[in-house]
Amino acid sequence: MISTNLFKHKFIPAKKKSEFLMIVLHGRGDSIRPFYSFNDELNIPEMNYLLLNAPRRFMDGYTWYGEPPFQSNGVLKIREKLFDLLNDLENQGWDPKKIFLFGFSQGCLISADVGLNYPKKLAGVVGISGYFNFYPRWRSNLSMEARHTPWLFTHGHQDDILPLEETKYGVEKLKDAGLKVDWVEMDKDHSLQDEEYPIIRKWVRDQLSELKK
Repeated sequence: MISTNLFKHKFIPAKKKSEFLMIVLHGRGDSIRPFYSFNDELNIPEMNYLLLNAPRRFMDGYTWYGEPPFQSNGVLKIREKLFDLLNDLENQGWDPKKIFLFGFSQGCLISADVGLNYPKKLAGVVGISGYFNFYPRWRSNLSMEARHTPWLFTHGHQDDILPLEETKYGVEKLKDAGLKVDWVEMDKDHSLQDEEYPIIRKWVRDQLSELKK
């Protein structure tokens, strides 16, 4: 089990006892509810899941930060809060090297920001239909441990909310910084599609295989 007062959350235990954990961050205006069956959809029996609600109300759901150009301070606040969560999880016995971050849209930006700035290696960062908020000197602030975190991003050519080319440009910046990034372009809109689950599943399983060596 997991104990935290930092976020409203739902913990979904693995179907077989495991030390692997995936923290799931939803998009703007959404919540943890659509992810209640995420463990069945992703179908990785050895994965535990921690679904988080963003802290701010927005429409019928929640948001992680304010609208541009006012998002920077909000992203920094969430980064600090997620760092606190990761530290709490480590104190509860969860090894950061066995923790994945998964984010959709806004949740992708937050996952990427944490992956870039957390001073320890994570098991992996998965970003769906998301984008980036690069702070000044982000390259020089990358820790050696963080440089070893693997990344997967998927995006759709039909995305009319976050254009694929802008996200692709951010991915290329990560690659240029020496990060290990897998990039998948798909014929989809701003959504998480059924055909993405096998792609995500295989990628996560590949990371698990490396971690088990």
